[in-house]
Amino acid sequence: MKQISSKDLSVVIQGAVNPCETIPCLKSIRKYLPEAQIILSTWKNSDVSSYEGLYDVLVLNNDPGAVIFEINGQKVNNLNRILISSRNGIEKAERKYVLRMRSDLVFKNDNVLKLFDDFKIRNTKSSLFKQRIFAYDIFSIKYVSFRKLKQPLLFHVSDWCYLGLRDDLLEFFNIPAVQEPDFSRYFEFHKKNEYDLYPSRLWKMSPEQYFTYSNALKVFKDLKFENYLDVYDENTRISEDFVINNFRVFAPEQWGIYTLKKQYKGTVMRSKNIFEYYSEQEQKKDYKKYCDDSFEIKDVVFWEKLYKIKYFEQLRKHFVLLLFGSPKKKPIELVSTFLYFCKFLFSLCVEVLCLKK
Repeated sequence: MKQISSKDLSVVIQGAVNPCETIPCLKSIRKYLPEAQIILSTWKNSDVSSYEGLYDVLVLNNDPGAVIFEINGQKVNNLNRILISSRNGIEKAERKYVLRMRSDLVFKNDNVLKLFDDFKIRNTKSSLFKQRIFAYDIFSIKYVSFRKLKQPLLFHVSDWCYLGLRDDLLEFFNIPAVQEPDFSRYFEFHKKNEYDLYPSRLWKMSPEQYFTYSNALKVFKDLKFENYLDVYDENTRISEDFVINNFRVFAPEQWGIYTLKKQYKGTVMRSKNIFEYYSEQEQKKDYKKYCDDSFEIKDVVFWEKLYKIKYFEQLRKHFVLLLFGSPKKKPIELVSTFLYFCKFLFSLCVEVLCLKK
């Protein structure tokens, strides 16, 4: 994808509307993407009087509802809501490219127009779309870890926003709705055969996984991914292969798009292990593995060596949070960064001495 103009872009805002979030969202699009077509895709009986003049097309959908997916929890699975409001909104798009995003995101600049795919090669056998779809890095996850435990999350590409050709996004959302409550209460009736870092979750898989897996199934016909714990080696390979050939993941500052949700404002993917989510480095590794074996990844090898040195991961985490995390926590992060820097420096000295011996 080359740099595009806002006149070539339809922006689909999907989901429930809230004046405190949706009005800033729509106004920011008008400010930074002045020639874009704006489509607001929400629910029938929603009060949309506050948004008149801020969109070009209004789509009012029947709300399919949502089901609680946690044991004794209140979190609901909005999968069918996301699917229906996104698909119906994209169908109304009249431009070559479509940006589909949540109604609680806001633009800070026009960086989205400057995003481009610098991975030039794709494996045609693993590619579904005409071009790679661009995705957000928050919750584009490969693994989750807790202490010494590590759990793969296959096909987990963030659903916060997507940018791509209109035809590609129509294809992406050309999948069936899930049957409820069977999908969201799946592990109420099935035993978890693997240790799970999310023991309270009952759903078959997350919306992110369902969307990506359902599209991978169009290419890998023999794929059998029954639920999010179905993480054997072949499924892991297919997940990596499909994602790198069909998606390019970028950080919020590259998008120029940020969340207005309080519970997510402190989420900084860069503070995590860069090999556990779809960071630039992890994407490069997969690109070399599945697309172009001649691709140079010397910088990735350097990061891998650093991560092997004791305390580096903790040092990097606290340093990133010091730079980009909550202002209230900066004093704590400053102390933590200093302490882990000392520990890391000591470990590095020990490592160097051992090498010399």
